[in-house]
Amino acid sequence: MKHFLKKKIYFPLSILLFCFLCSCGSRETEANAKPGADSSDSATITPSANKEEDRPKTEPVSTPASSSTRQPVRYHAMIYDNLSKGTTRELDIAEGDTIDIDEFIQLLGYNFIGCYDSPTQKDEKYIDEDGLVCTEVVSDVVLYAWYEPKNYTLSFTCNDKDGSEYGLQNINVAYDSDICEFLPLNRIVGENQLIYSASYGELFLTDITSDQKVLLNNATFQGSDIFMENARIVLNLETVTVSMEENFGLQEVCIKDDYDQFEQRFKDEYICDGFPFEDVDFELLEKLGFNTAIINVTCSIREKDDGEQEIYVYNMTYENNKDDGKKEQKNKKKEMEDFLLGQKTHDCEKEDVEETTILTLEVPISRLKTGTGIYVYYGANGFGDDDWYRVHTNINVKFEQRLDK
Repeated sequence: MKHFLKKKIYFPLSILLFCFLCSCGSRETEANAKPGADSSDSATITPSANKEEDRPKTEPVSTPASSSTRQPVRYHAMIYDNLSKGTTRELDIAEGDTIDIDEFIQLLGYNFIGCYDSPTQKDEKYIDEDGLVCTEVVSDVVLYAWYEPKNYTLSFTCNDKDGSEYGLQNINVAYDSDICEFLPLNRIVGENQLIYSASYGELFLTDITSDQKVLLNNATFQGSDIFMENARIVLNLETVTVSMEENFGLQEVCIKDDYDQFEQRFKDEYICDGFPFEDVDFELLEKLGFNTAIINVTCSIREKDDGEQEIYVYNMTYENNKDDGKKEQKNKKKEMEDFLLGQKTHDCEKEDVEETTILTLEVPISRLKTGTGIYVYYGANGFGDDDWYRVHTNINVKFEQRLDK
């Protein structure tokens, strides 16, 4: 009986102790579930899915950047020019870069059209004309800056006058052209002037007396390139006289047949028509290859009486002095013989009727250099007074290049 009661009392006490412990744990759990409780102690608690306010607030999670937003890899580029001007540049580039072309690939006289990966032909374009890297760069590269020559307008002045007065028109040329292909050298203008040289200001460019060939892109003037920004370039042309002509009108020539031939020609009252060589550069003419002068004298005359008329061509004028003694006249006569280029006699068939006589002479330029010009004197022969009129005289001199001389 005692044994039975002991067991009956012990069993209910164990159950009560277990229930007490469970009740304490439940209250502690409810307290931790209230707002403001330490979240670290409630990591095993899952909020109700039906209540928005019970959901935990989370910070944005950073993810690795995509390949499209990464900084591009820059590669080394060595850039040469396709004109072999010795221009080289080095820089690091990547697709999408914009290069300052003014700093490294501008070439005077040329337009930049882009950088390619070929030195001889335009293959893949890596940099366009605006400096934009327009092709993906995946490794170090060697590129070639391509250029095209600019076009310029050549205008001319001739002997300090506008070239249009000489029939010279403007010419369009490329920067790297040979100027000798476009200059109107060896051209006759104004009917009697040969163009032989060209210059820009005081800068000599070329002439036909020299084998020198000056390229447009090498021409400089006082340290400043004449092709810097100019679209129009004015060149001055120089000429040399290659022909001369004078016309002389009506005058009476009084010839006395009883005079000595020399006296006839050089009396005070006798006429001498002609012109000096002031504008002729014989040294330059010879340098240009001219060696012969063709002289034409056309004389229209009218005879008063019967007789023959004479014309004499000299390259020196006679200094007449009516007070000269016989010795002075003899010396002058001998001296003038050295300057006599030719003569012609004409016999008029009718009295008081105008007739024409022509004298043509070929004279070496070397001989003309010894005188001062071309001068025509008149004479006559026959019986009695042989007065006659020189109605009109034309003198023409043309310098030529004769290969047989």
